[in-house]
Amino acid sequence: MSTQRHAHAHVLVADDSPTRTLGLIQIVQRFSYVKTISTCTFDGLAEAVDRAAPDLVLLSTADSPEEDLTTVLRPRAGGHVVRFISVGHPARTRITPSSVTAGLHGFLPDTATPEDFNRALSAALAGFTYFPRDMTEELTEYRRRFPQLTPREQQVLDLLSDGMSNHRIASSMGIKEATVKMYVTHVLAKLEVESRLQACLKARGLTAAAA
Repeated sequence: MSTQRHAHAHVLVADDSPTRTLGLIQIVQRFSYVKTISTCTFDGLAEAVDRAAPDLVLLSTADSPEEDLTTVLRPRAGGHVVRFISVGHPARTRITPSSVTAGLHGFLPDTATPEDFNRALSAALAGFTYFPRDMTEELTEYRRRFPQLTPREQQVLDLLSDGMSNHRIASSMGIKEATVKMYVTHVLAKLEVESRLQACLKARGLTAAAA
């Protein structure tokens, strides 16, 4: 994999801890293809992405809520999509197909070595993803369970199973609420269920209790 197209990459480090931020900077600055580095807090991510227009964001999730990363992977820089790599504890980080669709290109555990960072950043900048094997297997299995759904419908189902309303799903995906309603209708029909609750249960591998 070559990072030739991003030989002057700008990396944004998003972390609420100054100590962790410094540690990430010390790792990233040694890579020759990284020319500029900026920083921001977790809450200031959208504004920082808009201001700095980075090629890649290292997003620390150590202090973030334990939730699907899709809800924070919406920032866009100008007219291009920003690539994200999450850094944190595997048990506290939930990676889903919707996270990948929203821009997540990789995950690094907090025990990752500089060599791991190099491989992950190189892969992301080249347009590939870099996830631990167990996460990759989980993502593959998720997609295999619902082959009848399109990628967008799978994303809606995943957000639906997190208990999100149509309004929140629309905000997360950057689309109109009416479009979400259309997707939900398609999902219910393809899963052969009659309600959002039944769709959520099916997404989680559960079945509704008999009436």
